[in-house]
Amino acid sequence: MRTALKQLSLRSRILTILLSVSLLPLLIMSFGAWIVFGRLSERKSLEVQRTVVESHARAVEAYLGERMCAIRLLASTQNLTEITDQDRLKHLLSSLNNDGGSGFIDLGVIDSQGRHLAYVGPYELLDKNYHETDWFKQVWAEGVYISDVFLGYRKVPHCIIAVKSYQGETPWILRATIDSDRFDALVKTGSLGETGDVFIVNRAGLYQTSPKKGARLDSSALAGRLESYRGVQNRKVKINGTTKIQVTTWINNNQWLLVAERDAAEVRAPVTRAIFKGALIAAASMILIIITTFLATRHLTSRIDVANAQREEMVRAFMRSAKLASIGELAAGLAHEINNPLAIIAADQTNIGDIVKDIPDNFTGREEVQESLERSKRQVQRCKNITTRMLQFGRKRDTELKQTDLPGCLRDTISLLERQASVRNIKLILETEDNLPPALVDPIELEQVIINLVNNSFHAMRDGGEIRFAVRRASVAGLDELIVEAGDNGSGMPPEVLERIFEPFFTTKKFGQGTGLGLSVCYGIVQSWGGKMEAESEPGRGTTMRLKLPVKPENKFPDINKGESWIG
Repeated sequence: MRTALKQLSLRSRILTILLSVSLLPLLIMSFGAWIVFGRLSERKSLEVQRTVVESHARAVEAYLGERMCAIRLLASTQNLTEITDQDRLKHLLSSLNNDGGSGFIDLGVIDSQGRHLAYVGPYELLDKNYHETDWFKQVWAEGVYISDVFLGYRKVPHCIIAVKSYQGETPWILRATIDSDRFDALVKTGSLGETGDVFIVNRAGLYQTSPKKGARLDSSALAGRLESYRGVQNRKVKINGTTKIQVTTWINNNQWLLVAERDAAEVRAPVTRAIFKGALIAAASMILIIITTFLATRHLTSRIDVANAQREEMVRAFMRSAKLASIGELAAGLAHEINNPLAIIAADQTNIGDIVKDIPDNFTGREEVQESLERSKRQVQRCKNITTRMLQFGRKRDTELKQTDLPGCLRDTISLLERQASVRNIKLILETEDNLPPALVDPIELEQVIINLVNNSFHAMRDGGEIRFAVRRASVAGLDELIVEAGDNGSGMPPEVLERIFEPFFTTKKFGQGTGLGLSVCYGIVQSWGGKMEAESEPGRGTTMRLKLPVKPENKFPDINKGESWIG
């Protein structure tokens, strides 16, 4: 033991020294290079972002200026009578878009009371009054106005340009809506990588253009921390756990903030990849020195781990086998122990019955004794049924697997149950595929399983219904199997009951109506064939029991030594 510990300690020391000498200098050098070149990369990216912000700011100011000039020129060159003509206004909108490149969505002429005198566009706005709206009051006071993005009567985010003009002494307003998609495309022009984004927010921090994540008028991460300044500003911010580099500048008379942002991790990514590749190349020669020792150590420890795992699996398999054997022996032993006194009781019942027959009919209490005798006989028979199932659970009967015609066996079993089903107003239906191969099962046990499933369905179908049987062929992992389904439209089961139905002695029936061994015995029978038994159910929609039965002989029995079980 001491020698093994010394070897293990020595091996650990050798690996520690080799790894430290080989990798520590490389890690220090890589970390320093990552910091230095990362800062250079950030500085370069920052220059690109500043350039994008400055160029976009000029483009946006020019775009808005051109549209403002076009609207002011149009308002100053048109008299109120001409421009309120719908055809004339439509022609003017078409001319503006042809000259300016589809910059406007609509045009409207509004009087001093906020009412539309004329409107051309895709919305029904002629009956809307703007006298109490903020933008109307703003343009009435200042003469010109470019609004923030707002919903308005359209319930669609949009931005307007409005100017006030006069027809003699009569003031009126010409209002145009900017094409938001074109404006978005203008702001998005240029590339800042996969995580880069360019957008505009107003002073309340609401998006004026569509960001990558979000929509116009959503609240941005800048809400509540905006302040005025001159020129271009850059900073690092943390948004939802991600560090970003933001470059910003105020535009549109300090009404909007233009933002260009990018993930800091993406900026450092090229440097990180380069440092990583360089570290790999430098470490390759050092890894060759320690790889033999490392592999030898790993091989030895892995062998020990495999041995330990095999030992633990053997212990678990033994425990499973012992538990299954104990359960089977206990069930069989209890059944035999109970059957002996039951046989004595049954014999005494026969003797008592003979004695009762000799009692005169006019003897007081004769009928009461006869009724008590019958009740005791029923209870003894019930106990015998329970012990019979316990013996089946213990698997005392030898299973005899045969190549069995499933459809034929099911037809015979169903014919036996049709009378009971008709009394309960239940219809039994069988559907099978053609040319099905035989299944390797015990026909007697199969009949027992089907009868048990049907009896359970009877219990769940108090008001009648139908039980539908289906037999089909399936292939799973290259192995053929036959699927037998028995589905009813009864009351169904909740999930907490469904997950326990195969447990021995678990039942939802009233006391005296069931032992809780039926489905567990069926489950064990199907497992003994090398098959599987599954259940699907939904409250109020019925239950489907599914048997997956083997076709090939190699699926004959479960291997208990590998942890396979009849009970699950």
